[in-house]
Amino acid sequence: MWTDNETSLDLLGFRVHADLIRNVVTNPSLLPVTMGVFADWGGGKTSLMKMLEESFEPERWKEDSAERRQCERIACLYFNGWLFEGYDDAKSAILSSVLVALGEHKRFGPKVRDKCASLLKSVNWMRVAHLGLKHVAIPAIAAYATGGASVVPSLLASAGGLLPWSSQTAAVSSDSQSASASSNEHIENHESSKIDWEGLIKKDQSSPGPLNVRTFRDEFAGLLKDSDIDSLVVLIDDLDRCSPERIIENLEAIKLFLNVDRTAFVIGADPRIVRHAIAWKYKDHGDSIEEEAPTVVTDYLEKLIQYPYRLPRLSPAEIESYMALLFCQSHLSEDLFQQAVTACDRQRATNRYTVFGYSAVEAALNGDGRSPLPEDLAKALTFSAGAAPLITEGLKGNPRQVKRFLNAFVLRKELAHVAKLDNIRDDVLVKLMILEYTHEKRFRQVFDWQASQDGIPKEFAKFEYVLSGKETEGSKDIVVPEEWSTPQLVRWIRMKPSLSGLDLRDYFWIARDRLQSSMSGISMVPPVVRRVFEGLIGDNTSTKREATTAASTFGDAEVEMLLDLLQRNVQQHPSEKTAYDAFRSLVESNVPGAASRMAQTISDVPPSEIPPAVGGDLLTLCKAKPELDPTFAGLLADLKKTNTKVGKMITGMTKQARG
Repeated sequence: MWTDNETSLDLLGFRVHADLIRNVVTNPSLLPVTMGVFADWGGGKTSLMKMLEESFEPERWKEDSAERRQCERIACLYFNGWLFEGYDDAKSAILSSVLVALGEHKRFGPKVRDKCASLLKSVNWMRVAHLGLKHVAIPAIAAYATGGASVVPSLLASAGGLLPWSSQTAAVSSDSQSASASSNEHIENHESSKIDWEGLIKKDQSSPGPLNVRTFRDEFAGLLKDSDIDSLVVLIDDLDRCSPERIIENLEAIKLFLNVDRTAFVIGADPRIVRHAIAWKYKDHGDSIEEEAPTVVTDYLEKLIQYPYRLPRLSPAEIESYMALLFCQSHLSEDLFQQAVTACDRQRATNRYTVFGYSAVEAALNGDGRSPLPEDLAKALTFSAGAAPLITEGLKGNPRQVKRFLNAFVLRKELAHVAKLDNIRDDVLVKLMILEYTHEKRFRQVFDWQASQDGIPKEFAKFEYVLSGKETEGSKDIVVPEEWSTPQLVRWIRMKPSLSGLDLRDYFWIARDRLQSSMSGISMVPPVVRRVFEGLIGDNTSTKREATTAASTFGDAEVEMLLDLLQRNVQQHPSEKTAYDAFRSLVESNVPGAASRMAQTISDVPPSEIPPAVGGDLLTLCKAKPELDPTFAGLLADLKKTNTKVGKMITGMTKQARG
């Protein structure tokens, strides 16, 4: 089993991306610069940022090396953007955090700390003067960064006693106080507990007046110049976990206040969520901005981030290598595991297209041929070779999904072992789990089929026969249902091995944890899907349109998750029209599967609970898109027969159309 935490240990071959980004942000001719590290949820952004942070530690490099000398002239600060989510004003939070972190940095002396204290006082004044900075008191940030919440009240007095210590200010949330171990280690390394910020602010004799943006930038640039460093590199991770307002405030604080000479900012995020946040910023402008929204969003993003860098999805060869290293980590001692990682790094340096699999691991550990690989590791590596193509296809090369998938797979295999189910085949289990992981409703449908057919669903024989491409007289009468006809599901059906004629009862027996719960330990809805769902059921018209546009760019798995969320919303609030309207928007935008899911969802709702206007929407959709008649005809006929408001609405509109 493997933890789901970020790591600076490079099992993905991402060191090359970290090196590229490092070269950009250390190039004096490119500074100041803001660089975006973009990837989907679980795509490896945080691990890459950790590698990047580690690469700026002088101790990581050899004595007297050029890299070590360079690192000694660079200050690197790492922040988790989500820690600022609990504050009313992320601008104050990030400005204060950067200043405190600079003052805490072990390379800087009293002169820099004094200037940081002065600027902290100025940030507090800007907040009070309502110059775009609102309800966060600087002492709360300082207290978190220094690990001493007890200094907050006296710090407020030192800063001028500008505002009472509100409950918001005092609530340096438990999440912040129990920040990651890496953050705590960072604080300890910089000996923050020895910095008397209270005394520094009290000692500062400058007049704490509100500064404008230009003045603040000038003083911040002067602070960096006095620090005698070549550049400041700030890494901001997990920005896509923040609310749209906080995302914009973080980006604007960087661009307006901190983006001065000799600075570099690296921001890790899912670009779709950042675009959604920018669209949210303009939501109150109404329809006038909507026509230009795509251009406005793109232009705004380009002004904030000069160099967007998209992390690639992993290929089947990279997934197999990743799985092999994960299994080495699980089955080998720390020394032997590091030996395998080193060998993999050497192989990647010479040929990035080859797989670090069974033979490569064996050569790395037993170059002299003294002993074979441990039996369990050998089996795991053999499994990796066969399963990697299936897993890559099903999980889109997402490393977090792969790790969670493997954790679930290992649990299932162990359950099969203790239950003495010796007939469980790895390839069949993997194929079924990919369906379970990416299309839960279809997985449950297969469960129903096998439960009613002594474990052998006849549907697979029909599906595989039709999709094999063999045209025969009998195949013309076999129709693959629409819900099984999406490109991803067609590819899944065609995956090896064939499931036709297989008894699946034991496979579903070990999957009972999934079947008995609506929440799975191996599945999570990505943040971008949650954001789009919230936009679709929200009140703002502009945000709904932007969410609909975003949904049209989703892949099959993300669409399936979004439709699941909408279906649950209808089930929980059947008399409210919001989710029905969201379904209609997706159908109008030709989102795959939206029409059939809308029909299925409405058919499961008691007709008396359905808002009457939904009937009108169905008729309007059929009129605008005649190809939807087969999907909605049966549903409309059934509703029309009911003595309900929606049935009467359909009857009345149908007569009116004929008249």
